Amino acid sequence: MKKSLADRIEQYIKVLIERSDNKQIEIQRSELAETFGCVPSQVTYVISTRFTEQEGYITESYRGGKGFVRITQYISNENNNSYKELLLYIDQLLREEAISLGQSKLLKHLITYAFEDMPPRYKARLYEQLRMVLSDFVDNY
Repeated sequence: MKKSLADRIEQYIKVLIERSDNKQIEIQRSELAETFGCVPSQVTYVISTRFTEQEGYITESYRGGKGFVRITQYISNENNNSYKELLLYIDQLLREEAISLGQSKLLKHLITYAFEDMPPRYKARLYEQLRMVLSDFVDNY
């Protein structure tokens, strides 16, 4: 199966990040677009949709003649798994009818968006604490 252009750009960037010593790269949109034979806006699309905080990346954009995009991978697989496990736990609570659909949506929204400006080093711990609080809530109510 042939990969889409967005998939190929994403994979290329991920390889560059993995090969870097500090899990951080700086790229110019125009150079990357030239490499893939596309327009810079396609590169921007890939970066903005596939290198998000929820996926474990921080992106910084610098405009101008020598502008570039810095992409830093910051969440270890362990931290990212904590986030995903918490969402799966909420789904489980919903299936068991321990919480309502509205409560499930509210919790997922809170977990996904309310903490997006929080420093990454605190997130995994917070997710674990939320899971414990939810378990306690279900056990006591």
